[in-house]
Amino acid sequence: MKCKYTFLFTALFSTFGFAQQVTVTEPTEDQLPFYIDPSKKIPDAELEDKKEGFFMTGVPRFEFDPIRGFGIGGNAFLFWNSTKNDPFFEYTPYRHRLNAEFFIFQNGRVRYALNYDAPYLFNSKWRWRADAVLWEDPNAQYWGIGRAYLKPLTFRDKRTGQDREFHKVSDYERNLELAELSSDGNYYTDINYNSMIQREQLYNLLGERVLMGGKLRLMFGYEALFTSFSSYQGQRFKVPTADGHIVEAKHNPTLIDKQIADGTWQRFNLTGFTGDESYRFTSMIAWALIYDTRDFEPDPSKGVFLQYSHEYSDRWFGSYFSFNKFMLQAQYIATLHRWRRDKNRITFAGLAAFGHIFGSRINFIEMWDLSSQAEAGGILVLGGGRSIRGFREARFLAPTVTLVNLELRTRFYDFTIGKQHFSIGLTPFYDFGSVFDAPRQLSFQKWVGAPGIGGRINWNQSTIMRLDYGISREGSQFFFGFGHIF
Repeated sequence: MKCKYTFLFTALFSTFGFAQQVTVTEPTEDQLPFYIDPSKKIPDAELEDKKEGFFMTGVPRFEFDPIRGFGIGGNAFLFWNSTKNDPFFEYTPYRHRLNAEFFIFQNGRVRYALNYDAPYLFNSKWRWRADAVLWEDPNAQYWGIGRAYLKPLTFRDKRTGQDREFHKVSDYERNLELAELSSDGNYYTDINYNSMIQREQLYNLLGERVLMGGKLRLMFGYEALFTSFSSYQGQRFKVPTADGHIVEAKHNPTLIDKQIADGTWQRFNLTGFTGDESYRFTSMIAWALIYDTRDFEPDPSKGVFLQYSHEYSDRWFGSYFSFNKFMLQAQYIATLHRWRRDKNRITFAGLAAFGHIFGSRINFIEMWDLSSQAEAGGILVLGGGRSIRGFREARFLAPTVTLVNLELRTRFYDFTIGKQHFSIGLTPFYDFGSVFDAPRQLSFQKWVGAPGIGGRINWNQSTIMRLDYGISREGSQFFFGFGHIF
């Protein structure tokens, strides 16, 4: 059996030109084993500070999330940059990177993740990425499926009994929490009306083959996803009444319960809500075509990035689901001004993305990101730290999604402590987008947007620490993470 698989892998890699590249010996200085376009070369100002060899970056993380309370955890990044004698040194942010993440929140949300990335692996034209993610979230957000939920937050005011709009999400959630006495003698609450319990295991393997001197990439991959969801309906909570007394209350049906029952999910061909701790399996293959002229991937100063990605899941290869999902995105990056030996700069960065999901049996959680195969690990929509940062995560969801991010990335000071190089800057931004029940509804009406300001700390170039504060019509949010959002 081992010989059989060895033959299969050898044949596969030989077909794509991988096997012959693996045998290439370590190239000497200024001798690339194949052509790489000059646009992919790291700017000289960046090369001056690029570290050689093996090094590690990482920080403990302390966060406050309006949904989940305080959180503690950390990220550790392990890099191998080779030496300046390696000609790939001038064309890649690193030769190998391993990221380990752990985080736990006050509400019990837990996330473990390992990510591996290797550009030009074995001096070949192949790049390989692998991910393993496990998480459990007692308060995964669900704000409704469909374009109808672009409207302001609406619910019955439990103090007056009248339906009303809530201009701030904090006021809306305080109203949901209140317990009401029912005719059956029990108290009832809606404290988790927009929440569900999510459990997820994800395993991902992606390969990229470069063409046109590195400007064009063909990507293919496979994802195994195990998901489980349950509702708070019927559970008991100690919550306040309108007059301030604390009582034990039973939970009413949540929004997800109501939309499953009223036919909304059937209209969109959605499924996958298990209702208990059992898992549904999504077996998914993916491919993408990428055109990329950015000069330094973690923190580019110029270039364009164009991508079409497609994900396909069907029961014939083991999946519980049957659907297609695609995304188009375009990024444009240009430096407007430089100073201090080109180390400090003001850079404009813009992203526009469009995604659509369709099929006869759609895993509903796949609406939460435009494409999990996107370069930065998926674009979560529409709201939260990677899309419209002023709105709650997953605030707007539908089969068709549009998103625009505009940033002005400034780097105004850099310094060295020991052998560690740092630079700091500010990033004002504006995010906007919309959702549609079908592509035929596309229009420029009912788009939502939110401005904000962010701080950036660049550590040894390849580690970008991101602090963002977004403001919307429904409130404000603070986020901390790693890497630019695009």
